[in-house]
Amino acid sequence: MSNRRNRADSSPLDKPRPAAVAPAIDLHLHTTRMSPDSSLRPEELADAAGLTRLWAVCVTEHDGMWDGQEMARFRDGAPIVVLHGMEVSTDLGHVGVFGLDRYVGGIHRLSELRRIADAEDAILIANHPFRYRLDPRFSRGGVMFDPERPELAVGYELFAMVDAIEVANGACSAQENRFALAVARLLGQAEVGGSDSHSAGSVGCAATFFEAPVRTERELIEAIKGHRCRAASRAGSDGTLLAVSLD
Repeated sequence: MSNRRNRADSSPLDKPRPAAVAPAIDLHLHTTRMSPDSSLRPEELADAAGLTRLWAVCVTEHDGMWDGQEMARFRDGAPIVVLHGMEVSTDLGHVGVFGLDRYVGGIHRLSELRRIADAEDAILIANHPFRYRLDPRFSRGGVMFDPERPELAVGYELFAMVDAIEVANGACSAQENRFALAVARLLGQAEVGGSDSHSAGSVGCAATFFEAPVRTERELIEAIKGHRCRAASRAGSDGTLLAVSLD
């Protein structure tokens, strides 16, 4: 865990670029297969991803994972790369996980999830960490943060137990995403993005650029741990994905 906050050397992804130049992966979406709040059918994924020129999609259901054989069959029939993770509801917020093959009892406690992730060489991502936490009008309880003072949020215990921060989330406000980016920059954490899609129309509205094509969960984990990635979101009238920036 000691290298979790070390900033990688400068990367060719440091400047905004369209998705056609760097492989783009939507790291965060939910389907009807295991997420009751989603209307996105698995068979819609390929078409939706193709419209936004994604290299790959990551299926990250709420608190559960597809059966391994079922996922293998789905991957075999998909025209794009499909990666498999999950989003765990923990005592410190929603956390994206790659590197486990199932939900394990007790991982609703982030400390236990971190312990198991370390044992399995998995990776943890703080998903939408500031959703409903900047504007008291939309608060749903829990810790609130001053939207003008990202430096005061760096000590939040969540960030000491994850490997990356989701700084572009398709269901968050621009303010929430920008604040997450500012905190990630202060911490030197890896920065990722995902649509958090629950419907076909929003797939790929936020994603992550990678320096090289990623085809397996292990390659994904190593790229994120090595900071060989950059969060992106749609910009402009044509919906082109561009790397996010504080500028």
